[in-house]
Amino acid sequence: MLEIWLLIAMAILIGLVWKPVSRAIVGMLDGHAAKVRAELDEARRLRDEAQSLLAEHKRQLAAGQEHARSISDHAHRETERQAERHRAELEANLARRTEQALGRIAQEEARAIQDVRSQAATLAIRTTRRLLSDQVDSDHAQVLVDRAIEEVGRKLS
Repeated sequence: MLEIWLLIAMAILIGLVWKPVSRAIVGMLDGHAAKVRAELDEARRLRDEAQSLLAEHKRQLAAGQEHARSISDHAHRETERQAERHRAELEANLARRTEQALGRIAQEEARAIQDVRSQAATLAIRTTRRLLSDQVDSDHAQVLVDRAIEEVGRKLS
């Protein structure tokens, strides 16, 4: 019978000890579960925040790439426009200089022709004087020279 009392006492002792111990164990397990739940919630929140940041960065990257493409296109168009403007200026400059050179050449040709005519007239006058002085008397020679000079003057003008 002592054994039965011992068993009953032990059951009572276990019953008395079990309730607070089980409450403590269950409380610890509930606390740990709450902590795990809080960590999972925090992890979900951080994941959502990271996905939001990733999406924002992707939008910014796409906008940056579009902006860079726009700048590049604008620079390309501006380069072509500048090249065309410089090409037109160069052609106009070359045409103007060619025109100036042709004008100078024409002036020099006219001056050379005038010089040749002047020298030819001078030579003709000298030759006529010599011939006349050798063949005609001085009064008659002077009249012929004067006529020849007038005629040469008319032809040169």
